[in-house]
Amino acid sequence: MNKYLKTATKGGTTMRKIRILGLVGVLSLFVAGCGGGDNGRVVRGPGLVGLDDTSDATAPLLTVTYTVPPSTTPITVNILSDLASDGDIAFDPVFSSFTVTVSPPTVLFGIDSLDIDLPEFRAFFTFPLDGATGQPVVPSDALVVSADVEVFVNLLDFASAVPTFLDLVQYPFRNLTAVDFNAAVLATRPVFNFLASDAGGPAVRIEVTSLMQAAQVPPALADFQIRFSRDMSVPPLAPSSPSAEVGRTVVTRPRVMEGIVPRQPATAKPLSPAERAARRR
Repeated sequence: MNKYLKTATKGGTTMRKIRILGLVGVLSLFVAGCGGGDNGRVVRGPGLVGLDDTSDATAPLLTVTYTVPPSTTPITVNILSDLASDGDIAFDPVFSSFTVTVSPPTVLFGIDSLDIDLPEFRAFFTFPLDGATGQPVVPSDALVVSADVEVFVNLLDFASAVPTFLDLVQYPFRNLTAVDFNAAVLATRPVFNFLASDAGGPAVRIEVTSLMQAAQVPPALADFQIRFSRDMSVPPLAPSSPSAEVGRTVVTRPRVMEGIVPRQPATAKPLSPAERAARRR
């Protein structure tokens, strides 16, 4: 059976672990077997990026600084993504099917160049803004001064730079489904690159102030939800553009957990339709 099911599914964590751990070994075989001349071939795919979601110390972290008029005193809060809402969706172009994986330790986006069918992955993360999961609250009337999302990259496959779209989207809380692969873009920020040097290194901090400000437009969203996807218009081996480094920085120090509220487990139950409809800021 094809590993990408013909219907949307959830789970698959064990198989994903095996696949990701096998990437390095398979890459070594490709490189070792390429040789010289026209008989050799090195697989250089468009790029698959894995974002670490294994623990509070490595999970995506939203940091927002805001003021609440008439006060001009800035307030800064840190909000970890909701593990039960995080996940990725893979689209298989051969079967025109989707595979939904929720709460994996590594959330993927980009193109899996080790698969001959080249499925496309998109990654989704939810940051509750109303305190529903015990995380800090961003008031609906807050004026956002700055915002950024910090992620740890633990996989970057077959590319030195992966041009990335980061969009503000909206999908049901703790109910990621195949239709969200093409969720409408509410706001976006300029394309930026993830680099090969990011894999296994310090956190990458991405500036998302404009997206957070869009989430505050009345009626303010209950969640800050973002989708990572690869910019398919850029050729796989195209040189990195200096403009693609704007709005991203590498964090040189380890994450300090002081003041960060622990996340709820992946098994946290979905909200009922009534609870979901009642969420407001």
